[in-house]
Amino acid sequence: MSSKNAVSPLLRSVSRPHGFEPLRVEGRLPESLRGTLFRAGPGLFERFGASLSHAFEADGAITAVRFDGGGAQGACRIVESAGYREEEAAGRFLYNSAASWLDRMRAARKNSAKSTGNTSTFLWQDRLFALMEGGLLQEMDPGTLNTLEATDLDVVSGAFSAHPHRVASLRTTFNFGVRYGPKMLIDLYALPDEGGASKLGTIEAPWQSMMHDFIATERHLILFVGPVKLNLLRAMLGLADFTKLFQWKPELGARLIVVPLDDIQSPRTFELDAFWTWHFANAFEEGDGPCVDLCRYPEFSLSDIGELEESGPPPLLTRLHLDMSTGKTRETKLFDVPCDFPQLHPRMHGARYGTLFAQTERRGTDRKYPGITRIGLERGDSAEWAVPAGHVPSEPVLVPRGEAEDDAFVLDLVYDSTSDHSYVAVLDGQHLEDGPVATVHFDHAIPVTFHGGFSAAR
Repeated sequence: MSSKNAVSPLLRSVSRPHGFEPLRVEGRLPESLRGTLFRAGPGLFERFGASLSHAFEADGAITAVRFDGGGAQGACRIVESAGYREEEAAGRFLYNSAASWLDRMRAARKNSAKSTGNTSTFLWQDRLFALMEGGLLQEMDPGTLNTLEATDLDVVSGAFSAHPHRVASLRTTFNFGVRYGPKMLIDLYALPDEGGASKLGTIEAPWQSMMHDFIATERHLILFVGPVKLNLLRAMLGLADFTKLFQWKPELGARLIVVPLDDIQSPRTFELDAFWTWHFANAFEEGDGPCVDLCRYPEFSLSDIGELEESGPPPLLTRLHLDMSTGKTRETKLFDVPCDFPQLHPRMHGARYGTLFAQTERRGTDRKYPGITRIGLERGDSAEWAVPAGHVPSEPVLVPRGEAEDDAFVLDLVYDSTSDHSYVAVLDGQHLEDGPVATVHFDHAIPVTFHGGFSAAR
């Protein structure tokens, strides 16, 4: 997704924000599918007669589809954060590159930011949060999608990233937050399934960079610092739009910082050749150190966020074997088809696993062929739902049915450009190639969504 493609219908503002209302169902929804799918993405690309330079700056929209064992209701609402409300009262942008230089300076001087909630949803202890790269957790009402107040959970120092990761065996979700200053500091957090959140500690990054994702195992937190540098002075003074604040510096190489959970202040750094990743798939302990699975891009780009890269070498699913005794790494390509937005059965998070689902894109001589693919890492097989021509898939969300890694419903929010509306495809993870068992249709298009989750009915 990119500003250069601003004509894309996925990059336009929500046309009709609304609460839960009945959705049209084609096919037959499984009786056992009960609960709510939540998705997050940028929802307002234009306000006050101005357009934004990048989707990461947009106020978020949360889309939800509630399944009741045969029917479905859907909602789509803007994240009306405190910053959003402040801008509405002022009648102008105050916090992004479309704001005046004076307003940007005021925000920088106050060290204030807007929690747009435009990147992911996070479900924790029956609470729903909308997350972004660099703000607090923006709480939402899961029953109505009304915006509540932003929260620091009594532990967050300044930012809570959009990519928390749960380790199933530890019954704990981990996350990080970045603080920019003379040094880039990375705060580490633990959120157990029961009990309060805690701050584990803080480590120092080797340079001012963008950190989008990380991953966790039963023993380690693994942080990625790519060869991208933030021009902190220009950012603080508001002298450039968002797309010009980060520069690709391949001569720096990449770093994986491996932080022991039992000794946070003793991280181990692995130096690697230059590459970029937006999303990790999983990580697990094996032999002399962790194995880390990620979607590896040869270069960094802000131009195609939300879809697979339009040009250049595509992202490939890659495993990095980290040897803690020697400090060496070994790299293995896991799948030949370009893919991103990987997901797996929740009980396998942080453990050795064999099955992965991802958004894929096969490339022909005349066009690209997007789809949702089940990847058998140990068997070496795959199965794909190739979406119809003119349809654009998103990150798959898994709803487990049983213990087998592929025994899940796969929910995917799809945009249909032929009719200019969006729908949720309900797929059987064990028979993905058969296509949807049912589709649930909005009567309008949903702007691009990045990440989401599912809350089972109780």
